[in-house]
Amino acid sequence: MNQITFKQYRSIDLTLICVITAVFETVATLATNKWFNLQAMAISIMLTMTCIALMRWSAYAVIPSVIGSLTFCIVSSATPIQYIIYCGGSVFSLLSLVIIKRIGKEKLRRDFVWRLIFVSFTYLSIVFGRWLISLIFEPSLMSLLTFITTDILSLLFAVVVMSLLKGADGMIEDQKEYLLRLDRESKEEESANLNDPFSK
Repeated sequence: MNQITFKQYRSIDLTLICVITAVFETVATLATNKWFNLQAMAISIMLTMTCIALMRWSAYAVIPSVIGSLTFCIVSSATPIQYIIYCGGSVFSLLSLVIIKRIGKEKLRRDFVWRLIFVSFTYLSIVFGRWLISLIFEPSLMSLLTFITTDILSLLFAVVVMSLLKGADGMIEDQKEYLLRLDRESKEEESANLNDPFSK
């Protein structure tokens, strides 16, 4: 069986992330609308999956980010304006690439404080993105507060999940670096076995 290329691996991985995002976003949105429709806050998996994708694939994270917002809008029977605000706001998650470039993915993965800053910055980037787009249709400072408070549980959820995943090999690691590391470790193991007379 032929090995898949890196581009194929990336496509498969991003597809799985998008499917997981869409499924869980649907469940979370339906649950919120059915049981917690009177609450001022909601929970979404989109932020969590966006942060994971940013760590794994950098700019390609915009795909699951938009998919998550698109799913939310579809399930919520959103208006065309809400589609523009939520999906457009998700694109602003790419601002977190600035932190990734300056700090490095490995340090973000290992250090809780930097990981917290990274997740929070991604959250605020999306929130401010939505707010800035909403100003086109209805200039209001209060809408910013609404965007921030509504998804605050999503931020807490993302921080917890990212902390739990930090110890899982390759989960929130740059995938190109991860595959190169696996290949290097495999070659080192093979070399060690060849040099070990008792390995056979």
